[in-house]
Amino acid sequence: MQSVEKQYFNSFNAYMRERFGGRTAKISLDLGIPCPHRLQHPPGCIYCRPHIIMPEQQSLAGDIPMQLARGIEQVGRRYDCKRFIAYFQNETNTAGDTDWLMRQYRTAAEHKQVVGLIISTRPDCIKENLLDGMAEIAQKKPLWLEFGLQSTNDRTLERINRGHNLKDFENSLAMATSRGIPVGAHMIIGLPGETPEMMAESFRKLGKMPLDSLKIHHMQVYAGTELESMWRNGEFRFIDDIAEYIPLVADMLELLPWRIKIQRIVADSPQKVLLAPGWNLNKNVIIRMLEDEFARRGSRQGTRSGDNGII
Repeated sequence: MQSVEKQYFNSFNAYMRERFGGRTAKISLDLGIPCPHRLQHPPGCIYCRPHIIMPEQQSLAGDIPMQLARGIEQVGRRYDCKRFIAYFQNETNTAGDTDWLMRQYRTAAEHKQVVGLIISTRPDCIKENLLDGMAEIAQKKPLWLEFGLQSTNDRTLERINRGHNLKDFENSLAMATSRGIPVGAHMIIGLPGETPEMMAESFRKLGKMPLDSLKIHHMQVYAGTELESMWRNGEFRFIDDIAEYIPLVADMLELLPWRIKIQRIVADSPQKVLLAPGWNLNKNVIIRMLEDEFARRGSRQGTRSGDNGII
């Protein structure tokens, strides 16, 4: 294990740079598959607003070669980057016909500038034969799965109409990792009804799971969602102050073993649909605030988990 003396959390971006020998950017892809939970149980999750991710590419949904070409040209120029991760990001990227899905994944994997794939989905939308196909791709190029979990508390998952429970996540995690496919999870800090103690319990549970990485999002209110009405009516305590959010993230990361890589600590959203919170801060500024909080405490990720990465 390498020394992490100057690192406060195990950055997924730093890991990617080291693994692929330089800056590696994600190209967001859209298969054009609506979330099946939202279709079957409208409006779906109480915070969900469709099409806020990649709205400019809706006309290209399902056209993976064109999306890759456009993304590589735009993102490569913006970040001066030549290595890319094909990120199947929008909606539920394992829902649909297995053969068709595998053709899309292979199309992305075979691109000469794509060094790996990330496939984002729900833990209740995983099939054994699809995982078998992913494992075959992973023998040639790195492939990660991302599952939207949001909380390990089943009462919270029911409250937000998530449509799956913790056991669904644990089962899908086991199926993927048994095939050697690394898995990341999405968690939201500040969900309705959740106390800091409940959030801490979720992170303790995650620390005992064979997770590869974690994405942390702050609770956001989008216009036109069920959550908007709850927020306007004051039906739950909303974290609207970055000065409260940063220490809470530090608390959670202290409970998370160093081996779990952190992909993000805050969410992105278009300002035109975002009602709250109103931080409007650059992600790099927020990261520096978190690092300052760790420096003040003299701690880092894993400090209270028994694994803080120090040798």
